[in-house]
Amino acid sequence: MSRFRRFGWRSKTPTKEEPSTKGEIDTFEDTPKFSPEASTTTPSISPPTMEDRVPAGVSMGRLIASSEEVTIDREKTEDFAKRAKISPQTAAEIVPGKVLKRDEEGRVHIKIVFYGPSLSGKTTALRWLFANVRSLAKGKLVEISDELGRTTFFDFVPVSASERMVFDVFTVAGQRRHAGSRIKVLRDCDGLIFMADSTPEQMNENLASIQELRIALGTDRMAMLPIIVSLNKRDLPNALPVDYMVQMLDLEGYPVFATIATEGKNLLRMFQRVLRDALIFKVGI
Repeated sequence: MSRFRRFGWRSKTPTKEEPSTKGEIDTFEDTPKFSPEASTTTPSISPPTMEDRVPAGVSMGRLIASSEEVTIDREKTEDFAKRAKISPQTAAEIVPGKVLKRDEEGRVHIKIVFYGPSLSGKTTALRWLFANVRSLAKGKLVEISDELGRTTFFDFVPVSASERMVFDVFTVAGQRRHAGSRIKVLRDCDGLIFMADSTPEQMNENLASIQELRIALGTDRMAMLPIIVSLNKRDLPNALPVDYMVQMLDLEGYPVFATIATEGKNLLRMFQRVLRDALIFKVGI
């Protein structure tokens, strides 16, 4: 029961004791927010439209009305997950400290995965953390990229928190054609950062990516796994409002960070949060 209480904050209907999603969001002063004065429609007559939420003159690109307009091949995705040996959690896995991955030196390995659509900023974020988190001892950053610099399989860096603990941090290829290899990286994941692109033009890809993740992990792992949400590229003038993105992606209840990977904005806080939650989830400390 203590395990479920620990992750009880993830419920979509907050209680008095549990913080709402808004309490988990780290935003910037320049994050677009809805202003009733900006609406050309009387609020009492009809609800604000997406155009009402965005500053005048900002191009929103093409927005879709609902996640139902984005389809992921469920059967194919489930087959990829089966090949990757991603199965429902066992009773032992639910108990912190019961199932741990150790190397030949006896160190515990915790696996963290950056997941999200192509060009959302996953590799940029990992590179920034590798260069700037000086308090942690880091191994070699391994990158496998195509001719355009996009990740074709994964980026990986081992981060040593102590002599007894190592975080293995991965980013995955976001392109849809790499679904098989991307889902394979999810195997034995202990903590996950879902990095979404804040631009309107990429909302379809965000929705496709989160749908794929839900199918690949399954209901129980999606509910129990520590998942942190990064809404990246918040510096862009046409960045979608945070509350709109959280609602569209159905991510209410998860910790949300508004980030700028190119500047390192909020990356350290986000990384510290996923490491802490992964340790609680896997080790129980």
